[in-house]
Amino acid sequence: MVRITKILIVLLVVCFVIGELAFAKGPKGLTYKMTTIGKHDDEVLGVFVNEDNSKVATCSLDETIKIWSIPQRKELLTLRGHLGQVNNISFSGNDKWLASGSSDMTVRVWDVETGKQLEVLKGHTDQVIGVYFSQDDSCTFIASTSFDKTVKLWDTRLGSEVKTLRGHTEPTNNVAYSYDGKYLASCSDDKTIKIWSTDLHTKEPIMTLRGHNSPVLTCLFSFDSKVLASSDMEGFIKIWEMPSGHLLRTIKAHDELIQDVSFAEDNKTLVSASLDKKCKLWDITTGNNLMTFDAKVEIWSVDLISDASVIILGCADGTVRFLTKQK
Repeated sequence: MVRITKILIVLLVVCFVIGELAFAKGPKGLTYKMTTIGKHDDEVLGVFVNEDNSKVATCSLDETIKIWSIPQRKELLTLRGHLGQVNNISFSGNDKWLASGSSDMTVRVWDVETGKQLEVLKGHTDQVIGVYFSQDDSCTFIASTSFDKTVKLWDTRLGSEVKTLRGHTEPTNNVAYSYDGKYLASCSDDKTIKIWSTDLHTKEPIMTLRGHNSPVLTCLFSFDSKVLASSDMEGFIKIWEMPSGHLLRTIKAHDELIQDVSFAEDNKTLVSASLDKKCKLWDITTGNNLMTFDAKVEIWSVDLISDASVIILGCADGTVRFLTKQK
């Protein structure tokens, strides 16, 4: 009887510890639970949630893209065709197509329902790091960035490049479309962010944003296109007013590089994830931390559904993990 009691006590302690690892409570009372829903065969480099919050796409060092059901928490499709690691992905604004960029120097377009490859866009001379579909209903254009230091704009109707933007002096790391369709933002190892017009005849940058002291790894517009967030290799996030380019706030968010950030639909809640193994929520109007979650694994990529009730992590161990807000 004593032996059984001791075993039960040990089991209770183990369950308590596991529970502590799976939950995190933020300073604002936000509590999230972590669940692993599936796995790639190598590190997950990109995560992107579609507009209606029904699907999330992930891409990996294993050269594949996976599409998952958010409500069912299961894998729907695995997309194969790239000949190198897939660095980034983007759903089109109408949720019908997916763009991907790879170290094989191509941008590819996929049918989300069938997984069929529709386009292979060639023109970059080094690996493609960032891709972003235009978010209007026509979803005509895809922007891409590459270690070849350029930004390219592609017309999906023609299946061809329509303009190349030059100005960065080091490899470009990521790209974002503004949701009003007027601007592109690109960021680079040259520590700058450049803002470009989407007008097909304009090739010079509208402005260059300076303030980061290390390579800028990602940039992203808020849904109302009034704010741009950027993050860098030293763990800083900067918030910029758009279209003025005025620096509103600097947040020392993480202890390691921040590869990815994403906005919630309120345009003020921002999620960040880092190789320091933490996922955090921020109020960009104050700079306050709303929640910190220790995933116990390096995080390369992150996105969230519109109301921030589910956060999706792409991790260095190949896992795709959901953080679900607890009521």
